Amino acid sequence: MAGGLSVANYGGAVKTNFERRLLIRALPRLVHGRWATPATLSGYGTYELRRYEALSAITTPLAQEGVTPVEGSQPSLTQLTVTPLYYGTWMGYTQNIIEQGYDPILSEMVGILGEQAGLSIDTLIRNELTDGATTDFSAGQTARTSLDNTLSHEITFDDILIQLAEFETLNARPVEGGRFACVIHPYTWKNLLQDETFMAAFVQEAPSTAIRSGLLGTLMNCTFYMSSNARIYVDGGATNTDVYDMLFIGADSHGVVGFASQMPNLMPTAVPSDYSPGGNTGGGVRSVEIIRKGLGETGFDPLNQRGTLAWKAAFAVQVTQSNWIRNVEHTNDFS
Repeated sequence: MAGGLSVANYGGAVKTNFERRLLIRALPRLVHGRWATPATLSGYGTYELRRYEALSAITTPLAQEGVTPVEGSQPSLTQLTVTPLYYGTWMGYTQNIIEQGYDPILSEMVGILGEQAGLSIDTLIRNELTDGATTDFSAGQTARTSLDNTLSHEITFDDILIQLAEFETLNARPVEGGRFACVIHPYTWKNLLQDETFMAAFVQEAPSTAIRSGLLGTLMNCTFYMSSNARIYVDGGATNTDVYDMLFIGADSHGVVGFASQMPNLMPTAVPSDYSPGGNTGGGVRSVEIIRKGLGETGFDPLNQRGTLAWKAAFAVQVTQSNWIRNVEHTNDFS
């Protein structure tokens, strides 16, 4: 019957709904990658990130009025190739779950998979950024193994000022709203709340915007975000002390491909023109995909008793300028 609900379009509606649910549950976990630069497709499956170095100042006057001087030097260009890799997992379900479950179990499973996808991608970005960043240590220490759980080694307002001063000295550019970004752990946030100098200068964000995005507020030219996925080196310091990361991010410091096109807070002009949610980005590389196999579709299953749900993402991240990502390894009250 024309216009009726067919099996084919019903399956497409279910898939679209599942992809939307996965994405909604994934977004709050994606804190570390919000300020990445999308890579540019340059060929079949090959992506490039480009970094131009700044030119030096001109301090010599023109030799003669009306005479064109010699051409100036060209900016140095560094090109990095990024190759997306696939990540994903799956879980099974049975006929009984569908027929006897009181809750919409498959929908909940998709939501849980979405959270896992977001956490997985965020962790991959976090690890690449912290490994590639310029690293300092709290309290003037010179190595992670020197940090201990004494009060004198805990993070302070001065540690933050040092990073912002270094950013300005190296002419790093802000990521949004004229400010740099900083990602901290909730335990580190507790310490900063007890720092009177920090709190005197800190401007808290409206509570209505802080829950979903992790946005805390601003300090001078830096916006602070909180994430439970901030990196921790368990027993990484002296005498089995846990060491935490405080990550400062400047613009054009790193690039991503794949899942990054679905991260929040990317400027619309930075998203590839052929991007559509749940679809392909940049010449056929899938950003994220929810895969459902119905009962009897998983292989040898003559009684249609088993099905599966899965997510798969093509993703890669690359640091392009380590001077514009700074990391302070430090201790706090929970170390």
